[in-house]
Amino acid sequence: MAGFSGFLRRLRAEWRRVLLRFTLGLAGASLAWLALAPVYAGGLAAVARTAAPVLENTPGASYAVEGSRVLVHRPVRLPGQAQVRDVVYTVWLASGAFGLPVFAALILATPGWSGGTRARALAWGLALLTITQIASMLVSVDFWQQMPVTILQGPAFYLSDHSARRLQVISAVYYFFEIMGRGFFVLVVYVTLLERPQVQALLRCRGLMARAPQVWSGHERFGA
Repeated sequence: MAGFSGFLRRLRAEWRRVLLRFTLGLAGASLAWLALAPVYAGGLAAVARTAAPVLENTPGASYAVEGSRVLVHRPVRLPGQAQVRDVVYTVWLASGAFGLPVFAALILATPGWSGGTRARALAWGLALLTITQIASMLVSVDFWQQMPVTILQGPAFYLSDHSARRLQVISAVYYFFEIMGRGFFVLVVYVTLLERPQVQALLRCRGLMARAPQVWSGHERFGA
């Protein structure tokens, strides 16, 4: 299949088959995601614990997995009190990562690909999307540190190291991931994989063009 244009031609010719494969693939991928999400969450929690010394400003904060969620427990001292409360934030939720099974269904439904091509595309795509999931989770970690803490029967207050400027910046990034990022990254990765033959051809062409002056200068030296 010759890139995105070839995909569109095959899609027009085989749209009923593609739609059926996508529907069945999405159902199967969603069931697989329900089973694998807790394991996936455990891996993300391990990454969060590794990054905690850099991102975490609350002493004693800990990360845990509850079902298919990654949680951060922060011991917070209430203003003017000696009491410490355990404030829990959800920094990653499997239901919000619906793009992963959708991407898998897209790969399974793509017309004109062999089994090996599908497997490679699925592996590369899920790896790239996992990077975006890690980035989204780490942004959430910092976002909830900058947001005010609201506890029943008490006024809202900010954690230590709060910065109004940082809150503005991290809020924009956080809401990009929450609103646009879920489908945007899936679309970008999928289209990139569709255009991979063209990208590889372009890189090979550029490589030949970069080598051409060297080859030409070699001929000139030989002629001299």
